[in-house]
Amino acid sequence: MPLKVTFKNILRWTIHELCDFDLSWNVVVPWCVLEGVVFTYTSYIHALLLGLLLFYLRYQLRIRKNDVLSDTKEMFSRDVLAVNPGLDTAKWNEVAAKMNNELYEQHYWRSRQFFFDEDECHRSFREYILKPSSTPLSDISSEAVKLYYEATNELYKNFLQDVFPSNTKSLPGNERYGRIMWLISNKSFLKHPLPELGILASLLASGKLSPTGIFLCYTCAIRIHNAYKSHLEGKYKSLGITQRVRFLAAVMHFAPGDDPKKWDHIAAHMNWYLRVKGTWTDSHENFFNGKECLDFYESQFMLLPLKPDNFGYPDLKEIVNETNKVCAPL
Repeated sequence: MPLKVTFKNILRWTIHELCDFDLSWNVVVPWCVLEGVVFTYTSYIHALLLGLLLFYLRYQLRIRKNDVLSDTKEMFSRDVLAVNPGLDTAKWNEVAAKMNNELYEQHYWRSRQFFFDEDECHRSFREYILKPSSTPLSDISSEAVKLYYEATNELYKNFLQDVFPSNTKSLPGNERYGRIMWLISNKSFLKHPLPELGILASLLASGKLSPTGIFLCYTCAIRIHNAYKSHLEGKYKSLGITQRVRFLAAVMHFAPGDDPKKWDHIAAHMNWYLRVKGTWTDSHENFFNGKECLDFYESQFMLLPLKPDNFGYPDLKEIVNETNKVCAPL
């Protein structure tokens, strides 16, 4: 079975992976000898070499797994067809277990922990089979993709039958000075642009700006804006396929058009749903208001039907074609 996420199992899994390909031993043994010698002189060089070693091994491991997954698409597809996991986490756990055993028994991998958990297995299916590549899919893989598409559409239809609770008073944007207070209290955001914020504050406090000062203010403002965008991208990255289907179902349910109040309802509902499901756990992980929710839809979904199938979430194109009909145009 795939390993559960504990420190002991993560350590065990890492050791298994390092032992899986011969290249690791050619690097590890001499590097450990070098580490032992260098450590007697300075721990700083020791730490640097150890970091470089781990980075190199991680890079090699990623290449190795890519090769295995590229060579075993039919095996992977057969297991998906046999289990028919759809978007069910427990069933993807079963697929991961079957693949781990088969890859070990057929000598593709030296341990039974190729997939660390069901999420890695699901992501790998989407990356190597669902998204098209230069190599045409076999009939088995095409059937697995078709079955997966059907499961996604079925989940969307089931979501449409649900109740969509929404309390817009809970949105941070509805509080006085909401966005400013949200940013000031958000430590995960502030730690990145903190130097720029300090420079910008000191320049503005001086009361008189030279051309150089104006340029520095502009540069700091750009970096702060980029840090904010990166913060949003990190927050959205945690939304998997199930959460995105729920979002699209909420859009279809509220049919917002260009009404900001309806987008507020979508934002409030998704904040509640993602909190209940444990997707967002930090107090600052939420949709600030309906405007952010609309921006999220426009950036992540609205143009999806026009993009190639190897981009983003091709299995959501059919659903997005429907939700675009009830949304405001760009």
